[in-house]
Amino acid sequence: MVCGIILSGGLSRRFQVRGEPWTDKALYRVGDKPMMRLVYDAVSQVADEIIIAVNNSERAMIYKSVIPNADYVIDDERFKGPLAGIYSALNRCSEEDVIIVPNDMPYITPNILKPLIKELRNFDVTTYVYPNGHLENALMAVSRTVALQYLNLLIDYGRSKIFDLIRGLPKALFLNPSIHGVELKGLINVNTRDELINVNININEQVIKNDISIIREYSINDVLDRRLGKIMGSLWYTLITGDPWPEFRLYVEVGLHFLAAHVLLDSVNENVRQLGRRVLTSFGVDKA
Repeated sequence: MVCGIILSGGLSRRFQVRGEPWTDKALYRVGDKPMMRLVYDAVSQVADEIIIAVNNSERAMIYKSVIPNADYVIDDERFKGPLAGIYSALNRCSEEDVIIVPNDMPYITPNILKPLIKELRNFDVTTYVYPNGHLENALMAVSRTVALQYLNLLIDYGRSKIFDLIRGLPKALFLNPSIHGVELKGLINVNTRDELINVNININEQVIKNDISIIREYSINDVLDRRLGKIMGSLWYTLITGDPWPEFRLYVEVGLHFLAAHVLLDSVNENVRQLGRRVLTSFGVDKA
């Protein structure tokens, strides 16, 4: 049994066109359906219950006119961004296996979601990684109980980045789309209207040829008790010690350069943080 979560709390800032009325990206029609309806149709084929996370009750009422059969929750204010919706929805889910999809992925298919759910048997989180080491968005599957434990820790540490959850969970699997027959187009999350017209993913280099598994044998108690030998190579070690290099090295050596760049941003040294920002810029990320 699977719980599906659709994240719908974004503000669609980059989707707007100057001089035109404000447009809710989730309701923008792609083909003959609103974008979020396309996502719902895909998720409903793999999930037994679907929860849509929104940022306010007024928005929930509007979306119910498009998708009346889903359950709705309001983003938790202790987080910013996608983690706010993930946290609220996980607390509502009644299933242990959870698939999480942003509402702006109009080309997502059930066949993209199924490998994430299937591989969750041996991991705390599964997601896709581009062949160049880039992680695109909040698309992932998680084990509900474990994810909630570490999300509560993220609240204590004041962390809100979507990739903090992946960095903080002990066992993570990064699937190579090409191995699983997944077209990169299906992994696109749409930020601007131009991206709907020019659907193009240009991967200039390939550093990842296989799936990548990150297995760190620590428990929530190891983190709470600050057992550094156990948590080395994780977000928690980086935050507690201020030393990013064990976690950085772990990701660099397997080709997860995008995550490695985010680790550098947690350094106490500004020159190291600047390097992280430059690496993210090479992936086309203009804000970190």
